[in-house]
Amino acid sequence: MSYLKTSWPELVGEPATPAVMTINSQRPDLTTEVLPVGTSPSPPGFDSTRVCVFLDPRDKLGRVAAVPVVG
Repeated sequence: MSYLKTSWPELVGEPATPAVMTINSQRPDLTTEVLPVGTSPSPPGFDSTRVCVFLDPRDKLGRVAAVPVVG
């Protein structure tokens, strides 16, 4: 059983850059993609080495809009 962190609910509402830095410091084995909410198409398929950080494009401060999760 793995005890590595797979989601970051505490980052919702945080600015994107510090959020990505937090994820990278806690899970340096993952790649992080920053995308606007509603990106179409979303990244296809599950990828256990990726975390998508979704931002609300209407938010001028670039804050995280959804819980970043591995996949």
